[in-house]
Amino acid sequence: MMPDEKKPIPWGLPPLRSEVLERQAAARYASSENNEKTQTADTEVPEYYPEPMDHYTHGPAGYKPLAPRSETLKTSHRVGIFLAGATLLGGTAFLVGFSGCLMDRDSMSMEAGARPCVMGVVEELVQAGGNTSNTVAWDRLAEMTDLYGHRMTGSDAYDHSAEWVVRTVNEQDANLTAYTEPVWVDEWKRGSESLRLFAPSRPGGQVQLQMLGLGNSVGTPPDGVDAPVIPVHSFEELRQLGNATIAGNVVMYNFPFTGYGETARMRSQGAREAEKYGARAVLVRTLAPDTSFHSVHTGSSARATIPAAAISLSDANLIERMYERAKVGASLDHVFPRVKLVMNAQLRENAKQSANVIIDLKGSELPNEIVLLSGHFDSWDVGVGAMDDGAGAFLAWEAARMIARTGWAPRRTIRVVMWNNEETQQRGARAYFEKHKAEIKDHKFAVESDIGVFEPWGLAVAADKSVVQRMRAFGKHLLHPLGGGNVTSTDMEAPGEDIALLCKSGVPCAGFLSVNPENNAAPGDPHWEDHYFRYHHANSDRMEIIDKHQLRRSAASLAAWAYIIADL
Repeated sequence: MMPDEKKPIPWGLPPLRSEVLERQAAARYASSENNEKTQTADTEVPEYYPEPMDHYTHGPAGYKPLAPRSETLKTSHRVGIFLAGATLLGGTAFLVGFSGCLMDRDSMSMEAGARPCVMGVVEELVQAGGNTSNTVAWDRLAEMTDLYGHRMTGSDAYDHSAEWVVRTVNEQDANLTAYTEPVWVDEWKRGSESLRLFAPSRPGGQVQLQMLGLGNSVGTPPDGVDAPVIPVHSFEELRQLGNATIAGNVVMYNFPFTGYGETARMRSQGAREAEKYGARAVLVRTLAPDTSFHSVHTGSSARATIPAAAISLSDANLIERMYERAKVGASLDHVFPRVKLVMNAQLRENAKQSANVIIDLKGSELPNEIVLLSGHFDSWDVGVGAMDDGAGAFLAWEAARMIARTGWAPRRTIRVVMWNNEETQQRGARAYFEKHKAEIKDHKFAVESDIGVFEPWGLAVAADKSVVQRMRAFGKHLLHPLGGGNVTSTDMEAPGEDIALLCKSGVPCAGFLSVNPENNAAPGDPHWEDHYFRYHHANSDRMEIIDKHQLRRSAASLAAWAYIIADL
């Protein structure tokens, strides 16, 4: 969250206006420069970053702290200021100064392999966040999605998009090398699908409802499923109703969105639970904030013997009102809800060899050691996957490109991974882990972005407590002008689906987090995720959700973090 923005923007307005943000950013840059000239070592830096979330604690046991810095510096330009920051603990005041950074590009360059002053490079990356002429990441994401559309795992569109990224990197981005690694994937196709609600009092006696089949679901018989609908609100209620009520009917899960983690089980396990009691199909109220009252969001469902589909919040409530009125029996017009569901979904297991996309920026001193930045490349077959997770993947790409453009190589290799198949089985993450199993010890840090890319907030870190403390110090004092410097520890085993295997193997990990652009809510706020889930897995996931300047500022923030971590 920007420190000077105290008043929330009214709910429901479009994303923050870029021109206003740019003026605020420029003012902060100017203020930062003035502060650097006037602060002394005894100056106390204001504490403006929020406290860690109450439900977060320091990471699980088994995580190893980042390797300590070598006492022998390769160049006199690696000044003691950086080491002072690395040892900062608690509330000790910290002064960041760049006066000792003598960056001579004639004698020290990426090609020469010499080390620059780290703080100078970080400052350059932070300042790059304010370069309004740089819209490369947004322009590239728009071009790719305009050309090929969605990137459903197993689709030709995914493979064409991956080829486009590799070609673009190798033709246009100096010092970056792109390639692919094979991943065997399933192919699920939804085919034609429809849902009709019988309503004798309506014109034609029926209502065509919006729906989306859930990923991995089986299809219906050719003639569809024609049956009454029984609303339930929890798995416990389903069990209480049992076979006597459920058998032969369609189960509809109607529940409020109280957070993705809490409600996703209805979607992922709903069909398997309902089939136990003889249900013929399930309808699941879409997983989205209540203000997304008539949009439909798809998602993954554990494969069962009965079909599963998502419907909108408004249609779920319509069906439930019909059910309750029919129970009372006040009028002959009020009939129990009945639907006809048709789904021609098909699944081919291990259908084809696809790929992860890898982009490397080679380290100058420890090229075999890796700092990994990532987002998943696959999307659902609705919308174009601009937000989920094209922006996360291109955020990582742009961060590496920004570092490469400084001319100063990172100490360790920075690797971008655009994961395949996150949405269903994480086949891309598993393939990467298997291929690089002998090198996992050389992965020194892993970051994933998969919760939207808006204004940068910071990192949720799963690592040793000492690592979290050091990173908090760096973030507070180095990323202040840009934002994105918040650091909180997380008690989650992994702060990202695709980096989970790395995290569980002892690699320190982090999730990259943004501010909600509708209301400036930061992580920990009950409405923080609302903007993201309003468009998540829906036809509305398109380029208009992504602000090109927010994407650039977030990339600069991630680039600064990556360069710092690569030098620890």
